[in-house]
Amino acid sequence: MALPSRVLNSGVTSLTTAAICGEGASAVSAAGSTSSDATALTSIYNRVSTVAAGAGVKLPPCEMGATIWVTNPTATSLTVYPFDAGTTIGGTSSLAVVSNSSACFFAVSNTRWEHLQGYGGAQAQAAYGAFSSTATQNAATINTAYPVTLNTTAEAYLVSIGSPASRVVCSQAGVYNFQFSIQLDKTAASTAAVYIWYRVNGFDIANSATKVAVNGSDAETVAAWNFVQEMSAGDYFELVWSTDDTNCFIAGFAASPPVPAIPSVILTAVQVR
Repeated sequence: MALPSRVLNSGVTSLTTAAICGEGASAVSAAGSTSSDATALTSIYNRVSTVAAGAGVKLPPCEMGATIWVTNPTATSLTVYPFDAGTTIGGTSSLAVVSNSSACFFAVSNTRWEHLQGYGGAQAQAAYGAFSSTATQNAATINTAYPVTLNTTAEAYLVSIGSPASRVVCSQAGVYNFQFSIQLDKTAASTAAVYIWYRVNGFDIANSATKVAVNGSDAETVAAWNFVQEMSAGDYFELVWSTDDTNCFIAGFAASPPVPAIPSVILTAVQVR
């Protein structure tokens, strides 16, 4: 590998040396949310030191044999785009360089970049979050969708409660395992149905709903299962519920020694890839 000092000492000009060895940029700021407004990279070696959720950078025009290095030392996943719609990164329209990691992009043709993720950087830490709600949550109207809210964070890294408080925001792209338990209760003697499902970015996810029968009054019933969902940086997850009886509710109970408090909702999010 050519060292700039040795190339310069051989009598080559500084401009030619930069062309041979490549330039470096140590404080690039990511921008935008699409390929059209992302920060254009102009150096071979790039350290993107400022990354907001969803922000990105754009590779230069693809030339077979070219190599571009991108390091993301921040706590937020960085989106990297090819130069234009006629160019791909491994056959896709973008790539996430995860937190505290690096990627090497190498052009195998004039229209396709390939990449090595994590090369030359620290191993990215998996995101996680543990949340709950102490509030009792009621349905004002039957057969109506109500997002399940959260008000307490136990542990979290790159996952947080958003606004409104039903949203669980993932700052780092990846595949997540969302697990939950909901304490259901009822004040009337009949049998009622409660439906629980989830949304991503406000859209219902197909085949994600389950029906729970709640029988009788003071019928404490726990609904608990998990979902595995791929999330992009900045995406949010929501649990949603509906019931055919307004006597049903999501119940929270205060501590009663020796038993600690019973949250109405417990939700955890763990990045698994």
